[in-house]
Amino acid sequence: MLESLSIRNIVLIEDLHISFRCGLCLLTGETGAGKSILLDALGLALGERADSRLLRAGASKAQVTATFSLPSTHLIWKELDKQGIDYGGGELIFRRILEADGKNKCFLNDQIISQNLMRRLGQELVEIHGQFDTLFQPKSHLNALDEFGKLNKSPIAEAYKHYLSAKENLQSFQEDLAKSHERQAYLRFAIEDVKKINPKQGEEKELENERALIAHHAKMAETFVVTSQNLTSAISDLSQTHKALTRIQDLIPQKISPLLEIAERALIETQELFEEIGRFNEDVEGSPHSLETLENRLYTLRDLARKYQTEDLLTSLETFKEELSSLNHGEESLKALEQKLQEAHQGYLKKAQQLSKARQDKALELEKAIMDELAPLKLGQASFHVHFDRLKEEHWGPHGYDRVEFYVQTNPGTPEGPLSSIASGGELSRFMLALKVVLVQSWAVPTLIFDEIESGIGGAVAAAMGERLKALSNSLQVLAITHSPQIAAHGTQHLIVFKEIKNGVTTAHMKELTTEDRDEEVARMLAGQEITDEARAAARRLMGAGR
Repeated sequence: MLESLSIRNIVLIEDLHISFRCGLCLLTGETGAGKSILLDALGLALGERADSRLLRAGASKAQVTATFSLPSTHLIWKELDKQGIDYGGGELIFRRILEADGKNKCFLNDQIISQNLMRRLGQELVEIHGQFDTLFQPKSHLNALDEFGKLNKSPIAEAYKHYLSAKENLQSFQEDLAKSHERQAYLRFAIEDVKKINPKQGEEKELENERALIAHHAKMAETFVVTSQNLTSAISDLSQTHKALTRIQDLIPQKISPLLEIAERALIETQELFEEIGRFNEDVEGSPHSLETLENRLYTLRDLARKYQTEDLLTSLETFKEELSSLNHGEESLKALEQKLQEAHQGYLKKAQQLSKARQDKALELEKAIMDELAPLKLGQASFHVHFDRLKEEHWGPHGYDRVEFYVQTNPGTPEGPLSSIASGGELSRFMLALKVVLVQSWAVPTLIFDEIESGIGGAVAAAMGERLKALSNSLQVLAITHSPQIAAHGTQHLIVFKEIKNGVTTAHMKELTTEDRDEEVARMLAGQEITDEARAAARRLMGAGR
């Protein structure tokens, strides 16, 4: 609970220290006395946005300190352990310093912390009911129902996480597969492209050689004629030489025989050269390709090699075939991932259905509990209903597929509709209070603040609201800023805010009222500035009923 609040140099407050007790604490005072300043100051201490305009005129800096005590079971202690913040005394002391230049510092137990952390921790300690109450927002109704029913959402969150993972895996694979299909189409085209021209191993080199032969045919033919004539003459000469040496071989065998062998070898080799030149000449003469045909074929081979950036078309062809074969297994993997997604979807749907059924069961309990609270608040003819819609699948999430909104019917025969749009101001305040009385058991927030919750009501309805606020304060600390004497009569602690003007300077003060002072304050709230004996008597009756 909130133990105390110290405020220095905030708007009209110069130096103020307030101690709070358990139960229902009422804050009253004339309009403009500075009651809203207390909320602004508490907001600063709990991490709300700092505004230098809150600084008291003439002051160089302001400071707000809020002290809380909490049971050892409160979840906030685990967060403090995680943040490494010491809380040895079992207290939480939030302190905020605001300077005139707009700079501000946040402290928790004298350890400096970020404003974000201060705000996050503050939301675990205090909830302020006012025009921005989250229960006015339909998006908060689902969580309110889940908290009321103490529903475990871990299974649906885990199922949704599994479903998302399967969906992302499939989408990623489909993207890769789409690229794979493009690649497969390219490979099939490339394979057909290469096979269409049917290249042979070493063909390009052979064509180059053949082209060279044809290109130089005339010059080689002329050379072949002269060479053939020369070789014919040389063969004849070598033959005569060989014969002459044979005739004289017996004269000096050891000298002539080596010469004869040389002559014989020269004759044989010259004859072989003559025959090879003849065959070569026949090849040139008998080439089956024209130069144009050879050039076209070479161009085709080289153009395709450039197209596929390779030096060996046959090697590339085999590479294309191997890659295409490896990519053909993608469809099997796709089917497996689709099956996993379907299973994950069914798993999520099952958990969502279970959670939805549990919510509908708890919604009946919530409806009955709210209806029980409406009669004491003079709304006995009204009804409360938890309205369910199923979200479109694209909006399903870790909380399931339900959309929940609180519907009310304010009077018999009138149409039912959303709480925020059907109820009038006074009715809305009472519905909000009924909700908070019922839902408080599921909240971890130890302090609840109401800012003029009686707006639009009075008399017996305001008295009934005071009774319910007091009942609510049996479960947690309740602070209520009010102008209603009927509500003020029910407090266990009553603080009054008032202004004092001294030397032309206005200062707001606060003090706790005694029992007699409370009677007088309630009488003032009933009668205004002129407090009559009738007003005092009426105040005593209200206070007696409130106690």
